[in-house]
Amino acid sequence: MQNKYASNNIALMLCFLVSLVGLYACSTIHQFYVRATTIVNGNVNETLPVVLIHGYLSDANVWKKWEDLLKKDHIPVFSISFNQSDDKCGSAAEHAEELSSLISNVKDQTNQNKVNIVGHSKGGLDARVYLANNTQDVENLIMIGTPNAGSLLAENNDICAPAVYDLKPGAADTKVKENPNVKYYTIAGDWNPARGNCDLSLFSPMQLEGYNKLSKPNDGMVSLSSVESLKYSSSLGHSQSCHSNLLGEFEYNLAKDVLEGHN
Repeated sequence: MQNKYASNNIALMLCFLVSLVGLYACSTIHQFYVRATTIVNGNVNETLPVVLIHGYLSDANVWKKWEDLLKKDHIPVFSISFNQSDDKCGSAAEHAEELSSLISNVKDQTNQNKVNIVGHSKGGLDARVYLANNTQDVENLIMIGTPNAGSLLAENNDICAPAVYDLKPGAADTKVKENPNVKYYTIAGDWNPARGNCDLSLFSPMQLEGYNKLSKPNDGMVSLSSVESLKYSSSLGHSQSCHSNLLGEFEYNLAKDVLEGHN
């Protein structure tokens, strides 16, 4: 009799285990189905890789904060360094030509057909020149403090040539045509030295001088009106930081919806 009860208990236990396995299998299949459905609907991997382009007299190190924030939000990020031309002082035309291969490499690494570009200052002009060829591999361009109509501070200035020539009012790169395949956005600085918001940097003396020389509002190097001069671009908002401080968490949050594909 005892063996009979033992056998029954073992049988019940086996049934229970089989049920658990069945439930786990069903749950796993359900999760796979939901994930597969999500992929089909385009919600997984909806966040395109982000290509970060630094500005005049700068390099990829300026993007450290944004790199950390993008990684935290699980967005693939690639900070660009130009190797085929002068990285800090190369012309927009040279940088735009190199962008073709750099963006192609990003697409290959991420298995995506398109990228988003964020350009700081002249980096936005580099991207605009690249896009002027009606390329179809960029979804959005966000220009932060980009002198889309030039900057008066570049007049009679040969520092970091030929890059500085691209910043002059009327320069060819400021007049390139719109790419109809791309959405253009801007973030501009509305800075006042009395409020601070400008860490000490190589550009600090120039920004203090520029604040007084440029039409207001400005970020110390580029007027807000120049940043927002393109009729086909949309503003994501204004920052109270100076030009060299426009790459913080505040500006990232202004751009985040676009970068996450919510635009």
